[in-house]
Amino acid sequence: MAAQDAKVTSVLDVPEFVRDWEISKQFTLDVANAMPADLYTFKPAPEEMTFGEQINHIAIANAYRFNQITGAKTPFAIDLKNPPASDKGSALKLLEQSFDYVLQVLPNLTNEQLKRTFHVPSWKARPDPDGRAMILNMFVHTAHHRAQCEVYLRAKGIKPPDYTF
Repeated sequence: MAAQDAKVTSVLDVPEFVRDWEISKQFTLDVANAMPADLYTFKPAPEEMTFGEQINHIAIANAYRFNQITGAKTPFAIDLKNPPASDKGSALKLLEQSFDYVLQVLPNLTNEQLKRTFHVPSWKARPDPDGRAMILNMFVHTAHHRAQCEVYLRAKGIKPPDYTF
């Protein structure tokens, strides 16, 4: 069992990952701040989310998944059927709260939380990820939606912030 614990913690270097999340937080906030408030309702196609909805989606997904992994109370209520306001002020506040929440719970992760498996029906390629896989996926998920937001910025003639990693 000790060898397995060592393997799990060596696969997810928590202090390093905290630093990466701090960088991701600032980069994501920079992208979110780059869009003018009056364009938070912009979406490039009818089937897409608005820019504000993209920002909220990042925030809610991060808080939701990290709550699943840790059980730590989220800084805001999560109601997947009733999305929060997606104006710039509301979305930025939610985004910052979600990153602060993740940065609060990340350093306290246990090996048990990293190894525990979760049933996630929406994940087609890996329906029962462990906590470690969920955390890594949330980093990728944030990058995916942040990149979509950068495309929205470009579509409006706004240069996105420079890549900071």
